[in-house]
Amino acid sequence: MDVNFHIHRFREDLYLISLPVPITGFDGFIGAWLHVGDPLVLVDVGPAVSAPYLLSALSELGFGPPDLILITHIHIDHAGGLGAVAAAFPGARVICHPKGVRHLVDPERLWIGSLKTLGPIARAYEPIAPVAAEMLIAHDQLQHPSIRCLETPGHAAHHVSYMIEDLLFAGEAGGVCLPMADQTLYLRPATPPRFFLETSLASIDRLIAKSPQRICYGHIGQRDNAMEMLTTHRNQLLVWLDMIRPFQQAAGDRDEAMQACAEYLLANDPLLQGFDTLSPDTQARERNFIANSIKGYWGYLEELV
Repeated sequence: MDVNFHIHRFREDLYLISLPVPITGFDGFIGAWLHVGDPLVLVDVGPAVSAPYLLSALSELGFGPPDLILITHIHIDHAGGLGAVAAAFPGARVICHPKGVRHLVDPERLWIGSLKTLGPIARAYEPIAPVAAEMLIAHDQLQHPSIRCLETPGHAAHHVSYMIEDLLFAGEAGGVCLPMADQTLYLRPATPPRFFLETSLASIDRLIAKSPQRICYGHIGQRDNAMEMLTTHRNQLLVWLDMIRPFQQAAGDRDEAMQACAEYLLANDPLLQGFDTLSPDTQARERNFIANSIKGYWGYLEELV
């Protein structure tokens, strides 16, 4: 993979390392956050294929080994490289949801499930190496005055968000918000099957109640208006429900209805206005994720009947 990592400095104590993956359209989509302080914290690590680049970036930054590695959720684009990264920093402790611990110690079922769900994307991310059990701490057992762990199920049942001072590391609990070249906004839900709308809304409400000032997205970038962005995304989830419902209820071919629904969302959701400025490869990636999110809503609506 003849691609370099990219280090983005947002403040003296906050860095985003965007990681290359050998998938067309995924450049600049996956990253790890480094918060410099006491403790030195790494948030998410990307897939296994990107682990060498992450380790090189951390070495280049020169802050030393992380004290804590915070995992928002164990999907392999966020935690697949954890085995390699943890092995490089044996003194670090890894924090995740209790449901994720056994899958990180023995990732075979996680890998099989990832292959079934993602197919060639999972193979491009590469297999997951196990993490030593003694390095893992369930988030509800972490006791550190500067870090708050917030359970935020929705995108995944085992999703945890973290607050450090005024910073919220939201993973995908606040959706996907891509950095754009201008002031155009591109914000979309990350609602894969199975999707539980009320659960996702409650998680956003839990984050809003903590009044964060800045939000750091898993995909990808940082915004200084966290409360506004969380509220905007909460409203977007409800708007998508109203937009998708007529297509789900209409008679006819399911696949055609979903395709028409995706085009309708792209044309009518103002939070997707930046789509036309994305590269063709990035647009193709986003269409796939939008289709998956529509399937999440589709299943949710079917279960309401």
